[in-house]
Amino acid sequence: MRKIFLLLSVLGFIALACGGTATATPEPNVDDIVAQTMAAYTLEAALTQIALPSNTPIPPSPTSTEPPPVTATPQEVAPDPLPATNTGIILNNGECFNFDTGQVLVSPDAQCDVWLVQSALFRQVNGVKISGYVTMTVPTRSMCAAARYETGDLAVQTDLYYCFISNEGNIGFIVARDYRGGIPSTGIVFDYWVFR
Repeated sequence: MRKIFLLLSVLGFIALACGGTATATPEPNVDDIVAQTMAAYTLEAALTQIALPSNTPIPPSPTSTEPPPVTATPQEVAPDPLPATNTGIILNNGECFNFDTGQVLVSPDAQCDVWLVQSALFRQVNGVKISGYVTMTVPTRSMCAAARYETGDLAVQTDLYYCFISNEGNIGFIVARDYRGGIPSTGIVFDYWVFR
């Protein structure tokens, strides 16, 4: 209570010192400047002495409330037609393909998903899963996620859609469009899609 009385007294003193009539402004007096400075100092000292009790919780400082990150909903249907970058890909016998990057690799490595091991024969490598249960229509993401997957080599047939789960866990499909060369074939031309 004493601190509040002291604070009100200081504020009253300042109001009196700053108050006055609307007459001409007198020359500043050194004593007035000192008095105003002392009053400001006293007010600041009085305010810093008023402290919260030690058991009073300090309110948290405001924090920025950023919206939560937006998570993309997985794509369910492939575009029709597929983009040119996903069509007409040539894979020769002995070459390998990475579904995640869309790269043809000269030989199997740790990034390879499907290896055209010999004429019209897919080999699943590095933990990729390719479904041997093919469809004649474009599958959706849900269809490929729920497809039956088995290990082993798969015969490549044209215009049938094979679902896959890449070695990075991406879901998609591959469809051979044509064989290259004579009999036996020297490779295939295919389209593929990865649902993102």
